[in-house]
Amino acid sequence: MSNLTRREFLGIAGTTAGILVAGKKVVSALKKEPVGKSKNYKEEWIPSCCNMCGGQCGILARVVDGKVVKIEPNPHNPNNFSNNSEDFFKNHLKEGGLICPKGNAGIATLYDPDRVKTPLKRTNPQKGIGVDPKFVPISWDEAYSEIVLRLKKLRNNGEAHKLVWFSEDHSFTHIQGDFCKLYGTPNYSNHANLCDTGRKASFKIIMGDERPLCDFINSKYILLFGWNPLSALKWSHLGRIIPRAMEKGAKLVVVDPYLSGTAAKSQEWIPIRPSTDGAMALAMANIIIRENLQDMTFIDEWTTGFEHYKEYVKNKTPKWAEKITSVPAKTIERIAIEFATTKPAIVDVWSGPGQHSNGVYSSWAIGLLAALTGQIEKPGTLVIPNKKGNKHIGVHPDETAEKSLKEKRLDFGKDKYPYFHSSGVYAESFKNIAEGKGPYQPKMAMIIFQNVLMSLPGTETIAKALSKLEFVVVNDIFLSETALFADIVIPGTTYLERYDLNTHWVTWPALGLRQPIVKPIFNQPAEYEFVCELGRRLKLKEKDGKDFFWNGEMSGNRISDKTKWYEEFLSKELKEGEPKITLEELKKLPGAVWVSAKGTAYEKHKKTIPTDKLKDTITEGVIIYSTKKDGKKDKQIGFLKDGVPTRGFWTPTGKIQFYEEKHKDKKDANGKPLSPLPEYCPRNWQPDEKYPLYLINWKEASHTHTRTHNNPYLVELKPENPLMINTDTAIKMGIRDGDIVWVESPYGKVKAKAKITEGMHPEVVGLQHGFGHWALGNIAKGRGTSDAFLRPTVSCALSGQALHKECCVKVYKG
Repeated sequence: MSNLTRREFLGIAGTTAGILVAGKKVVSALKKEPVGKSKNYKEEWIPSCCNMCGGQCGILARVVDGKVVKIEPNPHNPNNFSNNSEDFFKNHLKEGGLICPKGNAGIATLYDPDRVKTPLKRTNPQKGIGVDPKFVPISWDEAYSEIVLRLKKLRNNGEAHKLVWFSEDHSFTHIQGDFCKLYGTPNYSNHANLCDTGRKASFKIIMGDERPLCDFINSKYILLFGWNPLSALKWSHLGRIIPRAMEKGAKLVVVDPYLSGTAAKSQEWIPIRPSTDGAMALAMANIIIRENLQDMTFIDEWTTGFEHYKEYVKNKTPKWAEKITSVPAKTIERIAIEFATTKPAIVDVWSGPGQHSNGVYSSWAIGLLAALTGQIEKPGTLVIPNKKGNKHIGVHPDETAEKSLKEKRLDFGKDKYPYFHSSGVYAESFKNIAEGKGPYQPKMAMIIFQNVLMSLPGTETIAKALSKLEFVVVNDIFLSETALFADIVIPGTTYLERYDLNTHWVTWPALGLRQPIVKPIFNQPAEYEFVCELGRRLKLKEKDGKDFFWNGEMSGNRISDKTKWYEEFLSKELKEGEPKITLEELKKLPGAVWVSAKGTAYEKHKKTIPTDKLKDTITEGVIIYSTKKDGKKDKQIGFLKDGVPTRGFWTPTGKIQFYEEKHKDKKDANGKPLSPLPEYCPRNWQPDEKYPLYLINWKEASHTHTRTHNNPYLVELKPENPLMINTDTAIKMGIRDGDIVWVESPYGKVKAKAKITEGMHPEVVGLQHGFGHWALGNIAKGRGTSDAFLRPTVSCALSGQALHKECCVKVYKG
């Protein structure tokens, strides 16, 4: 299958910082040819983008006689090297790119013998955990006919909104969203809700941009709250730019209950009680202001509400925070002074604090430390990325679709959640189905590239919801736990068998192509082809009566390759987006990557708006909006700063917000008034006598969510997820290393293997998320522990973020 053995893979993965593979360093070892033998096979190297996780890093795939035998990092893709353009253009070709173990192990997933090979139909009407669906193979035509029949019935009965649709958030999302609009359901949701919508809400309040990035390579001080970039490795470049900054003298400080891979490589690890990070941030602000270390020039010119904030933190002393966080007051004071006096500096926060019920306020408080010290939009600080790439053209639904699109979302969307994200609120949706609540009861679900049964908190609730739906379709490459609840299973493709456009998470515009390295090995349609074929058979039309999905001729079980409908769809997005090139032109670029020559830009908020850009705009108060074709306001593009049209920040004031005035008139999903300040409030679920320990989870580069646990290379790298317990805590409970223990909450109990460590806060236990499969494949089944059984299906009342880390348990020997 591959000329890279498991031993070679594990050896390479274990010898590099952040378990990354560096292309230039390993290429010679991995391209060995038999001595004295002529090359009697066909070989080609094809550039593409990975999708073993959501990072979308660049890859080069070696194909020999039609089979993928090797995957290397693509040095032409910034995601594999640096998020800073100057660093990338100067060094990427001479140093080569990086790739994580997941990306290097993708071949094993492509050729996994446990993959779904043909459409399957359920013959057992009973559904539940442990229930055999008694699937039987069916033809593609039968699968399409059955699904389309169900979809037509809903739409003809005026119930298109009773279709709920869930998908991964980095793959073929545009075409799925377009289908849902043309069909008439407002209930399209995707994975982002399970990830960082809490952080997105916090930074939207602060600066109007949901995902600022860290210019690590230029920083001198890096302070991270609950983020594990050197081990979780969403983007491979993180494993290079953070160590490089440290090599140049930067200090890395990690605040986290667990000694993560990043904390282990830092100069200082600060263990903290889960969900109390906001209190530490407020206490740091207290010290910075007390010592007059704030950047008053930046504050006066580019922020609003500082005096309210200053008054609020006046009594938030390190001693106050010590009682809440367990972090010594002297440590808080020292870190505050170090951070404020070392420039440039970065402070950032991700899912650690963000996946608690107080996560939005906590992350708001943390993010404001950057504003307080003026460490925003400068080299080595938090930078708002320019994410211009392919343009989503969108669709114009017909009258039938428009009518049902006016129905409320099942999760109530922005009507209930003040910082609702377009990815939806999974917990609300599934809880409403399970409990028979919500604005209506859905009848059908389409689940593509998602294992919701293991990815959401509250497994029993999700199982109950899936059982109550009349018809469930799952499109996946494996028979996942969720697929076992399906009425029809559609075999999906891996990223090595399909197209996609990836606008990369770097600070300047860059777009990489994912393209088929090999044809789908079971002759199955790619997911977007499957969606398009449903649209064709349903005869979905736009408002002007035209077919949106091109009606090509059928060739066997698949749409003929000659149609090229989806390729044209992608070409149009490229031509109307920032690249202004076709799909074929993108393929011919080095590494099949379009990289803008504009480069990383700083202090974009200071730029004035040219007169010619103000032609089709509306000004309301101080905010300037672009307009739609009908003359109504569209997107915020700037504000009037002293009467001058200026880019500013995309907040209601055009400035960084210490204080959000509009919160005074808003309530969260539970009916609680919003605070205009980033106040500290304890999370909803606290330890007590019966359940005295916090339970947290995390992710590492060895696996992605619940998706990769049938990959033999990755399982050999990380075969299980033991429960990490502090040494002193374990001694008090009489638990030894390797003991099998029960982990119990009010919602369930699971077995785990104990791992005793000094690298865990004494009041906390935790494990890596994603294990504990009872399906998926022969390798995955029965490995490790799933913690999703231990939590309720709840979401953040502000953002709708699924609360994966809010849990309290007791632990005892089995």
